[in-house]
Amino acid sequence: MLFTYSPNALAENWLNSAIVSILNEGMTNILSGQRMVSWPRNIPLEHRELLRNRRGIRDRLTVFWREYANLERQHQEALLVAMREQTSLPEVFSNDAVCPKIDTFPDVIRVIIDDLFRFLFEKQLNSIIVREKSLRDLHYESIYFSVPSHVCPFCGLGHLRAPGAPRHALDHYMPISKYPFAGADLRNLPPMCSECNSDFKKDTDILIDEHESRLHCIDPYNGPVFNISLAESIPFAGRIERAIRLPQWIIGFVGDSQDYAENWDRVFKIRERYERDVLNANFRSWLEHFAVWYSNPRTRNAYDDIIDSFSEYIDSVIQDGFTDKAFLKVEVFNLIRNECVHPERGEDMIAFLQLLIDNV
Repeated sequence: MLFTYSPNALAENWLNSAIVSILNEGMTNILSGQRMVSWPRNIPLEHRELLRNRRGIRDRLTVFWREYANLERQHQEALLVAMREQTSLPEVFSNDAVCPKIDTFPDVIRVIIDDLFRFLFEKQLNSIIVREKSLRDLHYESIYFSVPSHVCPFCGLGHLRAPGAPRHALDHYMPISKYPFAGADLRNLPPMCSECNSDFKKDTDILIDEHESRLHCIDPYNGPVFNISLAESIPFAGRIERAIRLPQWIIGFVGDSQDYAENWDRVFKIRERYERDVLNANFRSWLEHFAVWYSNPRTRNAYDDIIDSFSEYIDSVIQDGFTDKAFLKVEVFNLIRNECVHPERGEDMIAFLQLLIDNV
């Protein structure tokens, strides 16, 4: 990720943990042969008034208890472990513990668990009202108004829609099809742009890769985060597009914990999208904009040569941050500036820029 969400957005993140608390107590009682606590006395006291009349939750829990009690002991114990591991957010993002998937359990109990947590996710997050807004809307609005330029932090390209607009498809960071016990945990429901969610992440498992290797992944509320570097890219070494030979783009993630960055790239195809959709698509137009700017008499009079003008162009024209993909554009012009002062290749880059300027 390029930046994280504020943990303040999780102020009303209690629904999933409340239901997991009920499940944990009931499963433990069944395993130890103790008497079950009935609804609504089994609801955590601080949420009892809000949940006591939620018959859909109550009825689904009743179905779960009946089927759980009929499971073999080994499945009962394993399911309790699976629930505890799946809901150990955010630790599950960074530890190496095995996080059992739901597909290892009998079909009947899987369907019941899936139904319960999809009901919490699809219906209850949208209908439980606190301070005149749903839990989902409180979460989203807190994030939206704290995000720089309302840009998606998973890619820096797409935007988050304003509250009141049609909602983005809210999907699960840890897929609900694999890890349903975290299905209504807002920490597992970080908003992202539609492209990140629907076109790239989809149902990708963020904890396990295609080789069944356990991975570390970024906590959307605590990082780590990464800057993008194009410093290792090679000018004039890529393919020709629109009569210009592109650089060979080498996109680096600057920051500690590179395994987190590589998993981010695996899930969201960051390098692929930056190269195809931004760098190759905009390289010529960005250079042409620079040529027009430099051709202005004020700029020409202010600088003796092209190299001296880059600082003003980067700092004052491109600026910085995430508006209009500036974080990538700045890297492109840093690459060009560094190439201009290269002892062996600098003259070629300067001549190339001068040709563009002369054709303005």
